[in-house]
Amino acid sequence: MNVQKVIGKLEHDLCHFMIGEMCKNNPEKRGSPEMYRYKGLNIKLDPLSKAKEKTIFVRIGALEAEFKINSGEKNSGALSPEEEHLVRIWMGQSENNYLIKSVFNQNNSKKEIEIIPFDLEDFFTKV
Repeated sequence: MNVQKVIGKLEHDLCHFMIGEMCKNNPEKRGSPEMYRYKGLNIKLDPLSKAKEKTIFVRIGALEAEFKINSGEKNSGALSPEEEHLVRIWMGQSENNYLIKSVFNQNNSKKEIEIIPFDLEDFFTKV
């Protein structure tokens, strides 16, 4: 799995989710300049992190917040209250939560052991 592609997909999904939710009550806002700030949002994950509680960073414009992936709670930082609420809802969706967790779980895979046929072990073990 390519981590950068997964992060790109997550950013794209969050962008469209935020724009959709913000424009739900007022569809005229969809093309407004205020919605362009969501086009540049950024998600940062550290799959090599050894921390017990894995986190995801979401940056919208100049503001950034850190969220726990298991509970969706905000760890640190600040977004607008409405944006924080929408990020928690988005993280709670099963498909998004699965993708986020898959980035962290891919490094925990076990090492594959080579299988050597018993009748050819002399051939494969000699260097």
